[in-house]
Amino acid sequence: MMPAIYPTFLLESPLQLVFFGGKGGVGKSTCAAAAALMLAQEQPHHRFLLVSTDPAHSLQNILSGLILPKNLEVHELNAAAVLHKFKSLHEEDLKEIAYRGTFLDKNDVQGLMDTALPGMDEIAAYLEIARWIQTDTYHRIIIDTAPTGHTLRLLEMPDLIHRWLIALDTLLAKQRYIRKRFRGDNRLDHLDHFLLGMNDSLKTMQGLVTDSARCCFVLVMLAETMSVEESIDLADALHRQRVFLSDLVVNRLSPENGCPTCCVERNRQMLALRNVCQRLPEHAFWTLPLLAAEPRGALLHEFWSGVHRLDETKMMTTNRHHQLPLHVENPISLPAKTFRLLFFAGKGGVGKTTLACATALRLHNEYPALRILLFSADPAHSLGDCLGFTLQQQPIPVLMNLDAQEINAKADFDKIRQGYRAELAAFLLDTLPNLDITFDREMMEHLLDLAPPGLDDIMALTTIMAHLDSDRYDMVIVDTAPSGHLLRLLELPELVRDWLKQFFSLLLKYRKVMRFPHLSERLVQLSRELKNLLALLRDTKQTGLYAVTVPTHLALEKTHEMACALQRLGLRAKGLFINQITPPRDCLLCQAITRRESLELKRAGDIFPNQPQTHIFRQTEPTGLCELKTLGSALFS
Repeated sequence: MMPAIYPTFLLESPLQLVFFGGKGGVGKSTCAAAAALMLAQEQPHHRFLLVSTDPAHSLQNILSGLILPKNLEVHELNAAAVLHKFKSLHEEDLKEIAYRGTFLDKNDVQGLMDTALPGMDEIAAYLEIARWIQTDTYHRIIIDTAPTGHTLRLLEMPDLIHRWLIALDTLLAKQRYIRKRFRGDNRLDHLDHFLLGMNDSLKTMQGLVTDSARCCFVLVMLAETMSVEESIDLADALHRQRVFLSDLVVNRLSPENGCPTCCVERNRQMLALRNVCQRLPEHAFWTLPLLAAEPRGALLHEFWSGVHRLDETKMMTTNRHHQLPLHVENPISLPAKTFRLLFFAGKGGVGKTTLACATALRLHNEYPALRILLFSADPAHSLGDCLGFTLQQQPIPVLMNLDAQEINAKADFDKIRQGYRAELAAFLLDTLPNLDITFDREMMEHLLDLAPPGLDDIMALTTIMAHLDSDRYDMVIVDTAPSGHLLRLLELPELVRDWLKQFFSLLLKYRKVMRFPHLSERLVQLSRELKNLLALLRDTKQTGLYAVTVPTHLALEKTHEMACALQRLGLRAKGLFINQITPPRDCLLCQAITRRESLELKRAGDIFPNQPQTHIFRQTEPTGLCELKTLGSALFS
């Protein structure tokens, strides 16, 4: 039996499902891997499963060199493989449902399903987790989630799958009625059983996720302003989804000592912790210390030995006099003002938002007539927190000729869906004699629910094109989602373009039955924006990308993988920012970290031999326009 000083998620209990989540770069994967390892070792009579749902997996890297206990399995969900399995099992059933339930012919159904199914990787992943739960193979499943935005999509899957199942069930309703009315046949066929089985999986998963005795969410965070703000947003979202948030783990807490670097970090962390504790008073907070060595491999065995319940009395003793001066080495050339689109990309938590803001302010200072938009494409926005502004769906001014925007893509797509249904209702009033209103109306109402998931995300990118095409802005600087989500986002335009082509062909073919001028106009506009976006992404003279990383083994691995994937999409980084480097000090901890980071900096030079690299050392957290302007002036020559 483990001592009671440990958090509940590390103890033997009825818990079946434990999520580890939070902002990118806070150590979710490390916490999840170390927890699974500890549980498996302490409870050899139980089987455990450690799963990563992050498109940019890091579990294998973290566990490298370890011999795992026999009662612990590790699985990194491969979206493409899961989708292939899902399609091989269910594609024919889905096509048959669509063919039976609509006036579409087999070629129409084939085209619609071929273009809709590729976007269903998140649905397939969610159902795969549900299948593991239903088989009851494991005593506990530990899930290493993607950064906040992607995690929220995963937790919202029940609503999406529910809409999707209603759409499919509606397609079968007409034939079910005819069978009963004219044949007296109430029996369920194989397609009914297919939908009922999926619905049972959904209910099982929903019941588990909202049961606080069997499921909990462990929120991992850093004690810094933007991590705190995103953690509070995530806590609110979990509450709305009725997911039990058990504990908050504050990772990498600096020690109390006389080192200027440690002192500044500690003071900043205490102020941030005071803020989050006041705003989330009902939750338990646990702390983990900043470690000299990166916690990978065998070091995971001791990872949780340093966990302590947060002592709130120590948060009152802060000294604000110490400051870490800004220090940047090897500044790179300022982006040319002829660029129309600039991306800042990298693993979560490396400072993309900060550098995007600092760059926008530097460009604004150099070219005051240039109309610039700072745009957040991360579902878990932090642009406003960094700037010190409350941002909205529409661009708001930060300075003269510099605006910022945080878009809610899901809300925008919901407006299209609502507009479509209103247009459908008006259309049916005119054509009522020609349609079996009971079934055809329901089928047509749910037609957009069969669109590929991710269509809403694409609308965020096409919003950028709408701004550029309207000549409202000369340049858009994009604070991207963490690398896994970004790569998926950049792969979606081709998929959505194919779906739009298929949808247009249906509207044209059945124009006497389906007339939706407003929907058609909006989809034509979306298609045009997509075409322009794809062309702009491939134009290296107008589109630039800067990679951002930190000097750790894992971050450099992920940055290299991201750079290779982006290059395959035609995007090559114009520079690499290595952020959060520890300045040399007399402190033994800082010395050890500096030695480790020096090796990683050398490795970065080997991995990216032809890439300009700027080194940014740890500093007092740059938030607000004044600090960001100072940083921007140092980043570029």
